[in-house]
Amino acid sequence: MEDIGYIKALKMRMLKFIIYIILFCWVANRIYSNYINGEKKPFWKGTDTIQVCKVPYYSNDDCYKLNVKLVDNKNTQIFFDNGGYIFTRNLTCYFASEYLNTPRYVFCRSWDNNGQQWDFMPIWAYYPSTKDIEKSIENL
Repeated sequence: MEDIGYIKALKMRMLKFIIYIILFCWVANRIYSNYINGEKKPFWKGTDTIQVCKVPYYSNDDCYKLNVKLVDNKNTQIFFDNGGYIFTRNLTCYFASEYLNTPRYVFCRSWDNNGQQWDFMPIWAYYPSTKDIEKSIENL
């Protein structure tokens, strides 16, 4: 009889251990998912030269390297090469999706007073064209 009680207790401990492992993995996954998918802080401070893309754009070829002032964490001022500038608002930043072996980076999105959307990326960030993606798929 004592062996049966010992085996039941051992099974209960193993079941609790498995439940703890599953719970730990679930919590770790939720934390990681919230980190990856959650809103990020802008990737620059003050005024810096970054990639600026006026939506719609289809690759880095449609973007410009411009000085952008981070007025605060929600507003920017874009300076154009011709001396003009615009203000944008409602700045939101997230991780860009990964593309092959490129590093994950933060990109930001904002809107001007005319409702035009502007995207901001680090100067080194690569946004592939449809042709680049098709070539990558062919080479897999």
